[in-house]
Amino acid sequence: MHRPVMALALLLAGCDLGPQVDAPPPEAAPRFVNAPAGAPAVWPDTSWWRSFGSGELDRLIDAAAANNRDLRAASQRILQAEAAARIAAAPLYPGLTASGSAGRARSSGSASRAVEANSFAASLVASYEVDLWRRVRAGASAGEARLLSSRYDRDATALSITAQTAVNYVNLLAVRDRLALSRNTLEIAQRILQVVLDQARAGNASDLEISQQQAAVASQQANLADLAGQERQALDAVAAIIGTRPDLVSVAAASLTTMAVPAIPAGLPSDLLRRRPDIARAEADFVAAGFDARVARASRFPVLSLTAQGGLQSRDLTDFMTPERAAWSVGSALAAPLLQGGRLAAGEDQAVARARELAESYAQAILAAFQDVEDSLAVSVSSQQSFALRQTAYAAALRAYEIAEQRWRAGGADFLSVLQAQQTAFATADQLVQANLARFTAVVGVYRALGGGWGPA
Repeated sequence: MHRPVMALALLLAGCDLGPQVDAPPPEAAPRFVNAPAGAPAVWPDTSWWRSFGSGELDRLIDAAAANNRDLRAASQRILQAEAAARIAAAPLYPGLTASGSAGRARSSGSASRAVEANSFAASLVASYEVDLWRRVRAGASAGEARLLSSRYDRDATALSITAQTAVNYVNLLAVRDRLALSRNTLEIAQRILQVVLDQARAGNASDLEISQQQAAVASQQANLADLAGQERQALDAVAAIIGTRPDLVSVAAASLTTMAVPAIPAGLPSDLLRRRPDIARAEADFVAAGFDARVARASRFPVLSLTAQGGLQSRDLTDFMTPERAAWSVGSALAAPLLQGGRLAAGEDQAVARARELAESYAQAILAAFQDVEDSLAVSVSSQQSFALRQTAYAAALRAYEIAEQRWRAGGADFLSVLQAQQTAFATADQLVQANLARFTAVVGVYRALGGGWGPA
């Protein structure tokens, strides 16, 4: 449990009004199941994205932190919550009201007996509600909990924006890798087409072989056009996340090979989930709802108010400030709700049910976080394995294509085998680029799931 929320929760437990609403978190294993085995070597790292080794990504994330509109909106919600917390805490202190008046009146009667007179008055009224049942204190504490919730909400938004910026960036570089591969593939296909055309003029190739290779060239040209559109969309996504127009952003890096894939350290402890701001936000929301239930309960009890009033009254301004014109009074009032048609009882039931609902949501948020981390770790491991296998498949497919072309040129194989080997090599190359992208996005997913990064032991 986060320390600010823990303090509020202890205050909630100290109130003895109404039913106690508990939210026991699910029991956690000491280590994540899918984390690499070994001694623990982790601790929070607030600049986790720097482990990718890209200065350009660092600058983009800094720009997103400064300019992203969702993040700015979250900051404004914090200011709203701060103001609401001050409003909720205001009844803890006495209130003081000043008033003044001046007037002229004419008494009723005949015109000959009518009397006109001036009147002047000034007063100060102090009032204070004695918090017998801690209703006011519970309302102020609810405001403090909601302020914490808004801050954790901003932290969660910042984490999401940082992770999405990294994902958008690596997506763009992966598209550029695929574009470079597609251009190279098109050059090879055009070279083979020229060979086929040369052979056809010599009477060694058929119209079928020409058409087949022309189809392969056209397919690669269409793929190149599609990827060019995807590159533009990926660059637009980078611009949107950093809060600028697409025409004002540029990304110099051309390949994922310029970045490093951070290794997942061994022995990730499950208590790293304490850093996740969404869990802290759910916890703060639950605590706030608990205080709301206390307020609803205390509203069914009498309210004791103290008042003190002092002022001056006179018909003439010349003696308005004299002691003889001073007046004061003090008093107290006790008001208790009697017949409310069940409104107060229903309000308490509603508030308690809301608190219990958020208690379940808090527990579910913890379970969802465990699943999120385990899934992210599993995907990270499988993506590394898939990338290694894709590298093997690409090397084999490329070698098969080279052999098929050599045999075809030597007259030892038909053109269909060359065409099939060519298509297989192109497909496995593209799959390799996408497998490499999956490694990066998987690591970003682990960072996001853990609420941040890790450092050395």
